[in-house]
Amino acid sequence: MLRRSFRFQSELAAFLDAVLVCAALLAALVTHKVLAWLFPDTFAIFDMFWSNSWLYVLVVPVWGFVLDFSGIYRHFVGISAGRMVQHIVRAGLLSFAVLLGLLYVLKLHMVPRAILGIHCFYAIVAVSLRAAYLQPVLLRLESRRRLLLVGDPSRAGALRDWLCHPDRARFFEIVGFLAPPGVPPPPGFASPGTLDDFSSVLHSTVIDAVILIPDGISTSQLGVWLRQCEIEGIEAWLLPEFLRTSIAEASLDELAGEPMLLFSTTAKSSWALMFKRLWDIALSALALVVLSPLLLGIMVAIRATSPGPIFFVQRRSTLRGREFNMYKFRTMVANAEEIRTRLDARNEASGPVFKIKDDPRITPFGRWLRRYSLDELPQLWNVLKGDMSIVGPRPPIPAEVAKYENWQRRRLSMRSGCTCLWQISGRNQLPFEEWMRLDLKYIDTWSLGLDFQIMFKTLGAIFRGTGY
Repeated sequence: MLRRSFRFQSELAAFLDAVLVCAALLAALVTHKVLAWLFPDTFAIFDMFWSNSWLYVLVVPVWGFVLDFSGIYRHFVGISAGRMVQHIVRAGLLSFAVLLGLLYVLKLHMVPRAILGIHCFYAIVAVSLRAAYLQPVLLRLESRRRLLLVGDPSRAGALRDWLCHPDRARFFEIVGFLAPPGVPPPPGFASPGTLDDFSSVLHSTVIDAVILIPDGISTSQLGVWLRQCEIEGIEAWLLPEFLRTSIAEASLDELAGEPMLLFSTTAKSSWALMFKRLWDIALSALALVVLSPLLLGIMVAIRATSPGPIFFVQRRSTLRGREFNMYKFRTMVANAEEIRTRLDARNEASGPVFKIKDDPRITPFGRWLRRYSLDELPQLWNVLKGDMSIVGPRPPIPAEVAKYENWQRRRLSMRSGCTCLWQISGRNQLPFEEWMRLDLKYIDTWSLGLDFQIMFKTLGAIFRGTGY
């Protein structure tokens, strides 16, 4: 299945589920009304229609977000109906729990919890039926494309294997392969002609799309074929060798009215990134308010236990190499940076970073702060300002970035954070190369769900006191 087709199926499934969740809520309200009439001592009376229509505004978005968050709309092909139903049941129970929490936080005590329980059951059943029975019907409505492959035979085998995979074979039919004159067609392909017969094959055979493999073919000839497909209304899919990347994702955009190819290795979902930023703002602001007594206590203790400033301010690098002032509670003697040059020989970390477990520059109170990562708390201000995120690769010193290898610089393609996979996977015990690979793994597999997992595991690492 093509990505555009998959995207349509995903959006259609999300729309249908929103309708089904609405219908399930209406059914739950009606059911609760009947139960309240039959068992007035057990079920509280609740007006089920206009006066409480705001309930739809609360329930439907929560269900939509949790279903999407659970990956329901990323699996249409190659997954059994039973497995899909398991995912939906888990997502439904999570939605139910989230709604109960929201009712408690928002103090909406007038809403009977029984309605949400009944709705959860109805919605799980409705969405499961959509996924198990309706979605396969919608997939069968996808037209089967008859494809003509044209160009270099050396890459044809891999394309055939992908197109003929059991999960995709019903969406494609390979008509044949047009190879250069004198070159035999690849094994397993019919040969309706050669490259010289391009026009005649298009006119004599039903072709929905032409796959052009342009290796070794002049751009002028490719332009002729592309224009002919354009004029005759046949889709042309161009697969140049330079588009084959291991990490970056290619997409088409427009600049100054001209088509432009984009190669990007960073997170793509603008909605998810926007939610990540909103979450950073809300959480950092709340934490600064809630933890203000602790912050004040630490400030007083630093001032009382060692001479020097309360905060340690250092230039760090973040997204694309932008520099900012990162704030930490001072845990070392005031002239720590001057002393460091005399300690380079004792560096225990590999790569361009500097770490010593028993660093003589650290004050007694600072050692306690570092053990429980409390010295990092002022970075919540950096998060609120937008310099950092709650979760992301740790911000390096610009001098360290200057020593990075090219592949290591990709860790700057996401906004730096207070915690990351490195923080919860061994931290200072990990070699520098493994640290870098964990950061790249985070970038390549990033999702809101991964951020939440890292945050929860970070709490455990803090209580274990593994920092130094």
